[in-house]
Amino acid sequence: MSYVILTLLLFILSFLSGMMGLGVAFIATPTLGLFGLDLKHEIMPLSLWLNGITAIASAITLARKGMVDWRTALPLLAITTLVAPIGVWLLQFVPTTTIWWIYVGVLFFLAYRMAFPPPQDDSAPRSIGDDVRVKAGAASAAIGVFAGFLGVGPGFLMMPTLVLLGYNARIAAATNAVIVTLPSFSAFAAHLIDARFDWLLLGLTSVSAVIGAQSGAAFMARRVKSLILTRIFAAALVLLALQRTWSLVVA
Repeated sequence: MSYVILTLLLFILSFLSGMMGLGVAFIATPTLGLFGLDLKHEIMPLSLWLNGITAIASAITLARKGMVDWRTALPLLAITTLVAPIGVWLLQFVPTTTIWWIYVGVLFFLAYRMAFPPPQDDSAPRSIGDDVRVKAGAASAAIGVFAGFLGVGPGFLMMPTLVLLGYNARIAAATNAVIVTLPSFSAFAAHLIDARFDWLLLGLTSVSAVIGAQSGAAFMARRVKSLILTRIFAAALVLLALQRTWSLVVA
């Protein structure tokens, strides 16, 4: 295993995830799979740890820009944190290959929805009503369980859900960065019983991931419009889905 290659990769991936307010796990999980690590005992614990710390780094940067909808973020943060360990518990009943195919299906579905997002105007942000926040809360419960099951944190599901409910992508990304912090750590804690860590890898990737996430969040806040952000999100999901599909087919 090359520590240098993985450290650089995690910086780049964290920059991209920081732009989207996601935490890095949804990209890191299939990437780490390319290096022969065990999914349940090595990849998932490491990915969830990195997801939590990159989400915090992004959230701090975006909150300073005034982009977080706190009335959405805090209730959804509580809900997803509480239900994430349920998904980890369900993991023991499902074969690894099945988990990866579910992951691929979700990626393709979200990519399609994000490629054709609702109309968005960053110059006049849409007003979010309490009824929309209630719908987001209900969706977050299911998302928290499913994301804990996949070991990727809820961000890659929550961000497009918020967009589809009416949030513009920039606000959705900033709000999502707050939502995914604690659920990542609660799911990570559920993995600690049987997790295996390479401590040098953990340290190097943690530092590079935090720096990458902060840089990506700052770049998005200054330069990236909502429509562009959703298209970037869709492209990233398609690439990940194709990579994992290839790995499953040739395995």
